Amino acid sequence: MKKLLVVLALGSFVACNSGSTGENTTDSTASAQKDMVDSSASAKKDAVDSSVSAKKDALDSTAKVQKAVVDSAKTIKDDKLKASKEVKKAKS
Repeated sequence: MKKLLVVLALGSFVACNSGSTGENTTDSTASAQKDMVDSSASAKKDAVDSSVSAKKDALDSTAKVQKAVVDSAKTIKDDKLKASKEVKKAKS
């Protein structure tokens, strides 16, 4: 009887140590899910960055156009003032 118990104990000990555990499967599944979430977050971040960059470029372009209009209006005003002074000087 003792021999049978020893054999059973040894058999269960060997079976417990040689069997696969669920930890590896759980770890790889968790790792895969984490990678998928990270990838999704990265893609969303890239999309937002791209959108923000495009809006910034559009605003910069609009600002450049408005500055050019203001500069042009100032140049026209300065030219009129200069011409007016020359006309007054010529009349004197």
